[in-house]
Amino acid sequence: MTKKNQRTYPRSNTLLPFTVRRLQPDESGELNCRVTTDIIVIDDFLPPPLKDELLNQWLNMLNAKLDYLIRQASPKREDVAPLNISGSGMSLIAHESFNIGDILEIRMILQTYPSKILYLYGEMVRIEATPQKAESYTVSVKFRGMNDDVRNEILNFDFKKHREKLITGKKA
Repeated sequence: MTKKNQRTYPRSNTLLPFTVRRLQPDESGELNCRVTTDIIVIDDFLPPPLKDELLNQWLNMLNAKLDYLIRQASPKREDVAPLNISGSGMSLIAHESFNIGDILEIRMILQTYPSKILYLYGEMVRIEATPQKAESYTVSVKFRGMNDDVRNEILNFDFKKHREKLITGKKA
């Protein structure tokens, strides 16, 4: 007997930059997921080559210097790890243990132009030790305070294309 899929939204596996923090009890009153934008998109991909080789080398050198400066100016680094996300919740790998019922704030960057930063709030519904990684946990959250604008950003983002771009870029 096969079990019928009862999920409301499709799930996608991807790699995205994110940070996670546990909210204190006094912070978890009214939670509203939101989207902000940022014009700086940081990625590790070279611009397309030009026919003029000298100009191509010059632009690649400038691009590398700008990437370096942007990374140095960033206040904190985000993890880039596998995520499994849908319109109603997500699973991710965290480096600290949480408790069932904890409320987490997840800051996730969708690398588009302009880049979109999602602030998602979720209630911990499951946690398991990640056997392949020491001191890592696979946690699952159910979104709270989700609205249609944020949910649509998640559902409309092309996770497959983004994941392929990251994998291809890392191999290059």
